[in-house]
Amino acid sequence: MRTQFLKPKFLKLTGGLMAAAMLLAGCGMQTATDSGGTSGVGKDTNAGEQTAGGNGAGKENTDGEAGQEGETAIGSISYPLNSDKIISWYAEGGLNPHEKFVDASESPFHVGLSEQLGVDIEWVFPTTGANGGTFTTTLLADPGSLPNIMQVYWMNNANQYLTDEIIWDLTDYIQEYAPDYYAWLQSNPTYDRAMKTDAGQYYAFGFFREDGGWNDSYLGPVVRQDWLEECGLEIPTTISEFENVIKVFNEKYGATFNASNTRYREQGLAGAFGSNGNYALNNGWYVEDGKVGLSQAEEGWHAHVSWQNKLWEAGLMDQDILTEDDTTIKDKIHNDKCGISITSMGQMNNWNLEREASGKDPVWIGIPNPTSDDGEIFSIFGGPGIGIHTVVITTTADEETMKLCLQMLNYAYTEEGSLYWNYGKEGVSWEYDAEGVPAFTALVTEDTDTDPMTKYNGLTWGACGIQATNLLYLKNSRAAIEANDTWYYVYPDDEAKNLAVTSEWKWPVGVTFTTEEADELDEIAQNLPTFVEESYAAFLTGSKDIDDDTVWNQYISDLESYSLSRILEIRQDCYDRYLAR
Repeated sequence: MRTQFLKPKFLKLTGGLMAAAMLLAGCGMQTATDSGGTSGVGKDTNAGEQTAGGNGAGKENTDGEAGQEGETAIGSISYPLNSDKIISWYAEGGLNPHEKFVDASESPFHVGLSEQLGVDIEWVFPTTGANGGTFTTTLLADPGSLPNIMQVYWMNNANQYLTDEIIWDLTDYIQEYAPDYYAWLQSNPTYDRAMKTDAGQYYAFGFFREDGGWNDSYLGPVVRQDWLEECGLEIPTTISEFENVIKVFNEKYGATFNASNTRYREQGLAGAFGSNGNYALNNGWYVEDGKVGLSQAEEGWHAHVSWQNKLWEAGLMDQDILTEDDTTIKDKIHNDKCGISITSMGQMNNWNLEREASGKDPVWIGIPNPTSDDGEIFSIFGGPGIGIHTVVITTTADEETMKLCLQMLNYAYTEEGSLYWNYGKEGVSWEYDAEGVPAFTALVTEDTDTDPMTKYNGLTWGACGIQATNLLYLKNSRAAIEANDTWYYVYPDDEAKNLAVTSEWKWPVGVTFTTEEADELDEIAQNLPTFVEESYAAFLTGSKDIDDDTVWNQYISDLESYSLSRILEIRQDCYDRYLAR
C-alpha cells in the first residue's frame, strides 16, 4: 500500500487547519476576558479565518481587522505581535541550531521565528555533549530562574509541576490567547485528551504528525539489496528468513547484524516473538485488553532475548551493538561490515546519500518487520502520531508574559505559522511548485550539508506544531519513503488490525500520574530501567544464561524486588483515569 505523494498531504494539513479554525467560528465560542466580559469569535468572510478582540500581550485586534500594515491576522491573533519583551525559550532537544552554526543567532530558523512573531527570543539549549534530560534536571534545581518557555518531556509528571507551581495551568487562557491551537485540539478527541490532565487542565503545546501514526513507524529493518541479489535471496518476511540472511551475509561477506543502540534499544524485533520492547523500559509498557503490562517480565521477551544471545554466541551480531551510535556505525555500514540492520528512514537515506557521494550505488532498502514463522506479529515500533514533547510555559513568566507566550506558541498551529515551522520563509527556503505544493528551493536542495532544511525549519525532528508529511517526502528519498510504508503498513487491507500492531498496544501518550503517584514512583521505580538494561546485557552476552530456568526465575523474582507489582498497579490506575477523561 502506498501513501499518496506530495500534494494530497499538503492539502490535508492546510485543510485541517482551516477546518479547525472554522470549528470555533461555527460554534460561536465565547471566552472570558480579563475585565469579565466576553470576546466574541467570528468568521472572517474574506479568508475563512477567525477574528476576535482580546486583551493581552502583543497587538490587540479588537475589530477583526488585520491590524497595522505589515501584520497578518491569523485566527484571533495578529502577527507579528510587536512586543518589547524578551522571552527565554529552552529546548531539551529537537530545536538545536544546525551543526554548522555556532548558536541560534546564526540560524535562519531561530532568527526568522523572532521576526515572524515580532518578539525577541533568548534561546537556551543543553551544553554540547550534555544529556538533555540531565541538563533539564539541572535547570530545575533553580525553579525561579527557569526559561519562560520550555520544550521538555514532562507529560507523565505534569501534575507534579502544576502542583509545585513550576508551570502555568493554561485552562483559563488557552481559548482566548491560543485559539488556533485550541481549535486543533478540538478537531480530534485523542489530541485533546493527550494535552490535559485527568482533571481537565491544559498545560502544554504538543507535537503532532499530519498523517497520524504513519511516520511514528519511522524505524525498522533495512538490508543491502545488492547483496540479497548476489546471494540469490528473497526479501525476508519471517524471523527464520531474517536470521538466514544474517548467516548468509556473514558467510559470504564476513558481515554481521548491527544497529545503532539508539535505534535498536526500543523495539528490536520483539513483534516476531509475541512481545514488544527490547531493552528500553519505556517501550516495554503496554496495554492489552485494558490491562497494563511490562514485556520485559514475560515469556515473549525471554524468547526474543534468547534469540539475540544465539546470534551473539555465533558471532553473527556485532559486539559493539550495545554502544554503537548513528555516527560510529557508519564505518561499518560503508566498509561492508554490515548488510542487514535496524535504523530510521532518515539514517537509511543518509547512508544511501553518502554512498552516492563516494561514487557508489544507493543499495539500502527497507524490509518488513519479520513475523513469527507462523506469520504472526504482535507489535512494531510505532505510535499514534502524537509526540512525547511538551512545550510548557513556566511561572517565571508573569501573567501578561504568559499570555504573550501563548500567542507565540499558537503561531505554529496557524496556516501561515505551520508553513514557517515546516519549511522556513517563503521565497527563501521554499516556494510553491506547479501543483501548489511547498517545495524547497535550491538554497536547500543544493546544500550538501546533512539535513540542510533544519537550518530553516523547526519541525524536522519535533517541537510545538504539526509536522507535514510533505516535509518528510521532501527530506527523504523515494526509497526511504517506501521503507516507511513497508514498516507501517503491516496489514494494508485491515486498518483496525494495522492500528493494533502499530500503536494501540502502546502505553498512551499524555497520561499523567497524580502527585502522590509521582512521589511514590520517584521512590520505588528509579532503578528499574537500569536493572532491566543491565540484565539484558548480561543475557545478550551470555554472562547470565537466560535459558537456564533458575537464572530466569531469579530475574523475575528480582523484578519484584524493584516493586514491579506496585508500579503496574499505579500505572493501571493512571491508565484507567486516562480513559475516563
